[in-house]
Amino acid sequence: MTCGLINKVIWLPIARCFAIICFFCVLDPSFALAALSGVSNAVPATDYAAFWAGSRLLINGGNPYSPVEVFELQRSVGISASKPLLMWSPPWTLSFVLPFGAMDVLFSQFSWLLLHVFLILVSARKLWVIYGQSERNSYLPWIVTLTFIPVWFVLILGQISPLILLGIVGFLHFEKKKSCFLAGVSTTLIAVKPHLVYLFWIGLILWTWNQRRWRVALGAILAGIAVSAIPAIIDPAVYSQYVEMYRNPGQSTPFELPAPSLGSLLTLSVPHGNLPIQFLPPLLGTLWFLWHWRRYKDRWDWSEQMPIVLLVSLVLSAYAWTYDQVILLPAIIQGLVWSTRKDAPWYRNWLLLSYGTINALYLVLKTVLVSDYYYFWLAPAFLLIYSSYSRTRSLPNTASP
Repeated sequence: MTCGLINKVIWLPIARCFAIICFFCVLDPSFALAALSGVSNAVPATDYAAFWAGSRLLINGGNPYSPVEVFELQRSVGISASKPLLMWSPPWTLSFVLPFGAMDVLFSQFSWLLLHVFLILVSARKLWVIYGQSERNSYLPWIVTLTFIPVWFVLILGQISPLILLGIVGFLHFEKKKSCFLAGVSTTLIAVKPHLVYLFWIGLILWTWNQRRWRVALGAILAGIAVSAIPAIIDPAVYSQYVEMYRNPGQSTPFELPAPSLGSLLTLSVPHGNLPIQFLPPLLGTLWFLWHWRRYKDRWDWSEQMPIVLLVSLVLSAYAWTYDQVILLPAIIQGLVWSTRKDAPWYRNWLLLSYGTINALYLVLKTVLVSDYYYFWLAPAFLLIYSSYSRTRSLPNTASP
């Protein structure tokens, strides 16, 4: 009994920490090598450089959205990018990355990677519990999470999408616990990239009004004011600087880049003049959601509805990247839970086989077609297998798209 308690309290956490450390060292050993050798130009030119430079400039009184200042800072620490890596996220994002800007760039990136590995694994385990499973066999969501290829790319690139995932999981957790205020607070993390989950915001407003969940609105508003005010207190001009970056970016904005989304596909393949046809898919998504809401509003359950809301948001987004699909983990874990309730072995479960096939195909093609633009089919493929499987089920409170 005593030995079992010692293993559970001491050795199991140590083993998990060691596994995480091995994971990110294998993922990118250049961090450790660069830190030991003292070679400054070993800093990889990943997307994280934009978040670090923006927060560093804000702390030091600079303009976090100035291409010139960002480029000079990144070059000074050995980031050998050919152009400035800008942070296109809104200023309140800086509230979440400020601590990392206060660190040395290598140690900061090392800490950022460690934090995001931790957040993803914790989110996967929490989703496992949210969807009705016990703490036992909690290794299963970790296994399926680490086979989800967008997870690897979001970590390699140092993107901020795991924070959005944390906000989604936090909202589901606190809403299920009836902690409405904290559920509202969690939405500030989702607002880091509000366009990715635009249908969630529509649903949140309608649900709050329909259910009279005013504490959710209060938590969202107060937390939103707090995270929005922090950068403005440090730099009162930060919001005007953000707008100016989009007006005169000096390079292509995210809306103009060939992203793997239907909005981007329309923009690049259909003659449209000055018409913003990029926003046609989000408009269609909004119409779908209004129909969906009318059908399920009287029995709305966020844990059941969130996966389909996230899937349709990403499929019909104006622009999104494949690494952003880490926020689809609620749908992935829910699908895993469905699979564990089947008596058939995994190799006869077409849901797991379809999921594995899509992941494998994406990984293999990525070795040949590097550009993300070619993978506009990835999110629709996940939506297709999710909606097809959900229609075959008859569990209580399960909604189909």
